[in-house]
Amino acid sequence: MSGTMRGFGRRVAGVLLLAVATTVVLPVAVVCAVFTALTSPWHLRVGRLRRVVAVAAVYSATEIVGLVLAAGRWVRFVVGGDAGRDRRSRVRSLTSSLSALRGAARRYGRLEVNLVSPSDQDPDSLALPAGPLIVCGRHGGVGGAFLLAQILLADYSRLPRVVLKQTLSWDPLIDTLLSRIPHAFIDPHPGDQGATAARIGVLAQHMDPDDALLIFPEGGNFSPRRRMHAIRRLRRRGLTKAAAHAEQLQHVMPPHPDGLFAAIEAAPEADVLFVAHTGLEHVQSAADMWRALPLRLPVVFTWWTVPASEIPHEEEARVAWLEENWSRIDRWVAASRGTGSLGAGDQDTEDQGTGTLGAGSHA
Repeated sequence: MSGTMRGFGRRVAGVLLLAVATTVVLPVAVVCAVFTALTSPWHLRVGRLRRVVAVAAVYSATEIVGLVLAAGRWVRFVVGGDAGRDRRSRVRSLTSSLSALRGAARRYGRLEVNLVSPSDQDPDSLALPAGPLIVCGRHGGVGGAFLLAQILLADYSRLPRVVLKQTLSWDPLIDTLLSRIPHAFIDPHPGDQGATAARIGVLAQHMDPDDALLIFPEGGNFSPRRRMHAIRRLRRRGLTKAAAHAEQLQHVMPPHPDGLFAAIEAAPEADVLFVAHTGLEHVQSAADMWRALPLRLPVVFTWWTVPASEIPHEEEARVAWLEENWSRIDRWVAASRGTGSLGAGDQDTEDQGTGTLGAGSHA
């Protein structure tokens, strides 16, 4: 079966799964909205179930609306053949979809996002430099990567070229929107003979000034168990120096350097932005999300830029450079975890308001 046929089959399966989930989520959301509206004068708390259902309903609605718009966009492209217009439309749709999901998480999950400077001496350090960027982020909790992509798109007008896990290609809207936006679905493993790094290198080529290659060198969300597994894997491969450094990192996993270094080689003019965040480490699964809502602490992001001219060329020096910046991320997370000022979530796990789950929440 060709790659085109596999992609078509994946999209059909993804849409069918979305349709099944929607037939369950949306009726439950309507029932919750009616119940909340009828009982709000007497029942002033919006419980966890209704929060989760509301977020799921907005997610389903965003997917459905996005796919309908994608179908219209496809017809327009077939008729007009304007690839530039089609790409701009996809970027707008991606931005609005991510913003809608962030809005739902804020309204129903009490998501609060703070951007803080990594240095009190340099309050303007969150400004992004001109030109293409390689954005190298920590992987800590469900949703962190999407939040970073939304911030880059909506707040900084940067178009992410995203490296994603292959499993995300089953999301029909993500798969559809990214089809004309540079991206790479990967399924990395140690024995791939550098194939994953090579794909990332290709993705980094010919970046425009407003592009940002978004990569997560850890390869997955941090957890203590995964951290120990990564250290053992380094030792089995004979990388004792890297394993010793990884043992000093308490809040991040050791980074895989191959993909990042391939991107640097393919885009030597690009600065590297190291991104740290905290606040979602405890959300690793759907069960964790259920327990975590509403969030009690804000999600805090920081970053710093390394100009392209300051990135070492020799491999050994470049590895040390990466380890130094990864250690800085680890230290920042250690100093920042649980210290963010509590937002609206610093209350009971129930709302003290009467909010209803109505049409106003939809994308």
